[in-house]
Amino acid sequence: MIHNDLKKGMRVLMTSIQGISSAMRTGTVMDNMKGVTRMVKIDEANGYYPDIGSVYVSDILYALYDNGMQESIDISEAHQKKLDTLQAINWG
Repeated sequence: MIHNDLKKGMRVLMTSIQGISSAMRTGTVMDNMKGVTRMVKIDEANGYYPDIGSVYVSDILYALYDNGMQESIDISEAHQKKLDTLQAINWG
């Protein structure tokens, strides 16, 4: 699935945040936007507090379905270039 196909209400599995927990985060997509960021409501689990905030689509690894299936999230080439540019600015 391409990241722009994520819809409001979909459950997702995201990268962990070092320093908080080594476990991955889960959450629910809160918007139908397209682009390099999405609004996600983070679940209270694995040491994470419940919160709503913007996450880069590169942090969203899988869509989670009610039947237990996971579908990997791919990033379009154009948006990957934007993410690479942001990373170079922020960490370069």
